[in-house]
Amino acid sequence: MQHFSEHAWADWVRGVATPGTTAALQAHIASSCPECNGAMNLWSEVGSLARAESSYAPPENLVRLVKLEFACKHAPEAECTPGSLIYDSWINPLPIGIRGAAVSTRQVLYEAEGLTIDLRFEHKPHSNTVHASGQILSKDAPLCWVSDAAIVLWNDKGRMVASTDTNRHGEFQFEFEVQDQLRLSIATVGRKTLRIPLGNLT
Repeated sequence: MQHFSEHAWADWVRGVATPGTTAALQAHIASSCPECNGAMNLWSEVGSLARAESSYAPPENLVRLVKLEFACKHAPEAECTPGSLIYDSWINPLPIGIRGAAVSTRQVLYEAEGLTIDLRFEHKPHSNTVHASGQILSKDAPLCWVSDAAIVLWNDKGRMVASTDTNRHGEFQFEFEVQDQLRLSIATVGRKTLRIPLGNLT
């Protein structure tokens, strides 16, 4: 009795075998050949594992964010730009009469690569979670938002804490647990990646 090669079984489980080969394989399986039934079961399991592999892949946007940060880490310093702090509400607080409940909110403004980055961090009392929101605008034109920018928050050990993308209005938001020495990476099309040290947000 003629048996089929491993190559033929591999093509069959992938659905790329010729109609003639498929018909011959099915007829051979119907003859209850123990050796080929074993081969069929083995290659069917391999095919199932291969098809399931895609479900183990991380989200595409997360892969893009990590690749952007990796590229910046290994690129020449000239390809990454530190953001310049132009306003920090903790350094220039609001007048006492209008602080009120906003005392737990920090606002910072950074500029770099022709962009203005407006960031707000709200640390609610009795909570270990910080809610961050922001907007990225182009300085070249009024009300010109930067959409589809990749935002990644990193800790001092180089681990990603949070990530998101800007919407069509240049807005973004995310939440994270309180910790020190954080930094933000902002990657936009046609510009160098921005790096913003956030320091202590507590």
